[in-house]
Amino acid sequence: MSHSRIFDIISIALSLIIWSMVPYDTGSIFTEKIAENMQEYFFSLPYERVLEKEADIVGMILSAKACFDVRNNSQFWHRMNDLSKENEIPEFLSTHPSNINRAKDLEDFLPQALKIRDECNCYKLPEKKFIKVLNDQ
Repeated sequence: MSHSRIFDIISIALSLIIWSMVPYDTGSIFTEKIAENMQEYFFSLPYERVLEKEADIVGMILSAKACFDVRNNSQFWHRMNDLSKENEIPEFLSTHPSNINRAKDLEDFLPQALKIRDECNCYKLPEKKFIKVLNDQ
């Protein structure tokens, strides 16, 4: 039985208990809304973050196979983090990983991406990383 089904059974049981204490339609609507929100926060959002992380890694693999220099991929997410600090919502409420976590995941995957790039017989990368920084205007 999946976690989602177990959660459904538990939420139905809790709804029955609450409804037996507060036998009004408002109590029923209230418990249903709580169950929907809990299911979204505990099951849907984490799953979507996992898919986004996978998409970042697949993008890095494709970039490596296309012979791009993948050493600077994480810099994009560091820059995004610097630009969106005021508007960033907590990761547990988001469908996407935080910018810092995305950068860290790409940095962790970098050795594997470079190995994939080498296996594709791409041109040799220069020893020094060149990072072009975009200035705010």
